[in-house]
Amino acid sequence: MKSNQTNSRILYIVLSVLFIISAIFNDFIGIAGIHPDILLIILFFLAFNEKPVMVIIAAFVFGFLQDIFLPGSVQYWGLSPLFKTLIIYILLKLLPFIQRFKGFVFYMSLFTVMLVYYVFYNLLYYSGYVKPFIILYRYAVPETLYTFLLLLIINVIFPIHNKNGR
Repeated sequence: MKSNQTNSRILYIVLSVLFIISAIFNDFIGIAGIHPDILLIILFFLAFNEKPVMVIIAAFVFGFLQDIFLPGSVQYWGLSPLFKTLIIYILLKLLPFIQRFKGFVFYMSLFTVMLVYYVFYNLLYYSGYVKPFIILYRYAVPETLYTFLLLLIINVIFPIHNKNGR
């Protein structure tokens, strides 16, 4: 039990450092204008390890931090907290179903939830400027892949584990 709490604390410290690095070096970690969402990765780990109310509050706060610290247009302030809170709520509702999956299907379900987040977020963010199909293949899919690859790398070091201990 003690090592489990220690691993959780180390995970949160590592994820916090990653967010600070991404906030400071946001332009340097981008590939062709695509940036990973470290806060979304943190929220996915929190969803599997913390109480639902705390995760929903954290989703709103992290979305607000993203609007403050990461570059973006002021007219879209509030979009990140809204979509992070909604997607984490949906993830928490689907969590009993997702936790039954193992292996590839488990990770594809997480990928799908992440893709839904990016599709809806980018559709609203770029709605007046870019056509929807271009939003999908230029922004939503690459950002999902980049963020999901980081999630998988962190998952190798700190596996996502559920509340049942499986």
